[in-house]
Amino acid sequence: MGINFPSYAIWLEGEGQAKIVDGQVDKARQQAIQDALLTLMYRGGASVKSLQVVKSGVLETDELTVRTNGEVYDMKLLVETIIDDQMTVKVAADIFPLNTCEKDSYAKTLFVGPFQLQKREHAQLGGVYRTPEEVSQRLFHRFKSKSKRVDARHLMTRQIAFDGRYANDIEPQMLKVARSLSQQYDVQYILFGKINDMSSYNETTTNLLGMKNTVKLRNFQIKLYVIDGINGETVLRKNYGSNREWPFDVTMKLDVTGETFWSSEYGKLIDSYIDQSVSDVEDALYCRQSLATVVGLYNGQVVINIGQTNGVRKGDKFELVRQQYLMHLDGGLRGPIFNADQTQLTVVSVQSDRAVLATERYSDMANIQIRDVLVAVTDDPFALTESTQ
Repeated sequence: MGINFPSYAIWLEGEGQAKIVDGQVDKARQQAIQDALLTLMYRGGASVKSLQVVKSGVLETDELTVRTNGEVYDMKLLVETIIDDQMTVKVAADIFPLNTCEKDSYAKTLFVGPFQLQKREHAQLGGVYRTPEEVSQRLFHRFKSKSKRVDARHLMTRQIAFDGRYANDIEPQMLKVARSLSQQYDVQYILFGKINDMSSYNETTTNLLGMKNTVKLRNFQIKLYVIDGINGETVLRKNYGSNREWPFDVTMKLDVTGETFWSSEYGKLIDSYIDQSVSDVEDALYCRQSLATVVGLYNGQVVINIGQTNGVRKGDKFELVRQQYLMHLDGGLRGPIFNADQTQLTVVSVQSDRAVLATERYSDMANIQIRDVLVAVTDDPFALTESTQ
């Protein structure tokens, strides 16, 4: 499928101007911001289909559709001035270069799976046995509310039954079930994790006057995995861990869904890891190619499992790829390996999480089956287009 190169967001500042016509200040502001962003995107050097503008302060969230050499997925309005009916804005934009990503810019589909607690006895303090379920839920909703580049579609908090002999290493077992989860829930990526440590201990310090103070500290260590359910490979492994004071009485039982837990320094630590996880997953998936799956065939057309939410638009082009699995000496299947087919398709209509495509030649429909994989065909994208609803 090609090599995934690292790519990092960079913040740039720039100015834009627009004339205020007939007192339409809001429209002039939009035009000035667009002028500034287009300049910054060319400076930043990137290549995408959609420009997500997250406005702060007095501005509301807005979407522009720009085909340039980069994606702005965060933007701050720093200064706004009006002199003689001329609007001038200064913006800071978070540009994610794509010139090392020869891939598409579609939001990646994600299944957020359960987190496991390595040692159940670690949750005895505070009775926080449901911490894994709450972490999964918060992570899922954080993706839904914050991420423009990941389409979190499904949440599973129910534990998956694994062979107890391999409790210390659940990754191989997740690799086995990732493909079926990917097919069942129409997603490419499967996220899951394990809470390795929630143990506690007492720490005693002595001040200059010789007075001792003892506080109870509690660890929180978690490991996050993201698996490509179509490719069958792990694309992200990430450890997070530290400790914070446990301020509650040792006999107090806590509701892990409540504000008391999450407003504590310990809860804030976990929440910070949830935020960091969203960012790390976005970065890990950004340069990877979206693999769209054929989920339906009707009236001589093809339905795939990504749509408007993912950034698919009418007129986008896709190519059929063939999957080939390799038989290893141990008798197991490895892969798949993808080989490009000559069959090309064009998007003719788009829904929120589906798109309908037509082949260039009707006879090509005979080559396409349910669960086949399509990849985007990207053109040289230097063009400004109107936003589609």
